[in-house]
Amino acid sequence: MGMLDSLDRQLLEKLGENALQSSDSLARQLNVSPSTIRRRMHRLNQSRVFKVAALVHPAEVGYQLVAVIAFDVAHDTIDTVTQSLAKRPEVKWVAITTGRYDVLALACFRSTDELSEFLQKGLAGIDGIRDTETYICLQMKKGQFIQI
Repeated sequence: MGMLDSLDRQLLEKLGENALQSSDSLARQLNVSPSTIRRRMHRLNQSRVFKVAALVHPAEVGYQLVAVIAFDVAHDTIDTVTQSLAKRPEVKWVAITTGRYDVLALACFRSTDELSEFLQKGLAGIDGIRDTETYICLQMKKGQFIQI
C-alpha cells in the first residue's frame, strides 16, 4: 500500500481511541460519509495497515507477571529462535534487535512459578540461546493492554 493520506491517519487515530465506533460515528467526527469510512477501513485492513484485535489488561485475566526477556543468541540461529519464541503462548511480542542483546520478548505469566518453568524448561528446548536476562515489569505506564 502506498502512503497514507490525512484522512487515513485521522481514521486510524480514531480507531486507536475506540475500535468499536460505528462508521456513522467515525464519519461524523471526520466530516465524511459513512460509505467513505467503510471503504477506507476495508482498504486499510486488506492492506494489513491495521488489524482489529481484543486487547486485555493482563492482571485482569490472571496474568499477574509481565516480563521483558532479553536473549543473547548465536547469530546463525536468530530466525529459528525468534520463530520458536513466537510460537510460545506466553510470548506476546518478540523482536530482533541491535545492542547488547539480539532478541527481546515480552511475556505474560500467572506466577513466578510459571516464569521459572518457562525460563528453565520452556527455553531449554530452543537451540541457539546462549544467555538471557529477565526484567520484571513493576508498572506499565503505556501499552498496558496486551493481546492474550
